[in-house]
Amino acid sequence: MQVSSTVPMKTLAALALLAVTIVPATARAQTAKAAADLTGKWDAQFTRTAPDGRTQTIPFVFDLTQKGEVLTGTISPDADRVWPIEKGGAVKAGKVTFWVQQPDGPKRSFTLELVKDRLQGEMLAELNGQSFTVKVDAGRAK
Repeated sequence: MQVSSTVPMKTLAALALLAVTIVPATARAQTAKAAADLTGKWDAQFTRTAPDGRTQTIPFVFDLTQKGEVLTGTISPDADRVWPIEKGGAVKAGKVTFWVQQPDGPKRSFTLELVKDRLQGEMLAELNGQSFTVKVDAGRAK
């Protein structure tokens, strides 16, 4: 009985075709994540948990402008209190960092990640040697 040598070749050809298809798709997905443009308004929720377990959620708005890896813009809890993002706002590989200085209030440092079209992470507020952390979750404004 003779065994055909074309079966392994067909298998190798199919695997090669699969690899050629998957690798570029994976690279495109990674590039898309790194290249996501955050420019626009984002509705954010800041949620702080007190030591006794109670939570408080405060709405904020991010108005962001992204140029390459540089992030500028403002954050605000309402129209009367709008704080600019200080120099150093950055976006790199889906990670977002920036800080704002609230006049007569805390410095707020943000460490966020773009997850399924949402900015999620933490804000650290510091004033006079005291600090607290809140969870941040933001989605594009509609």
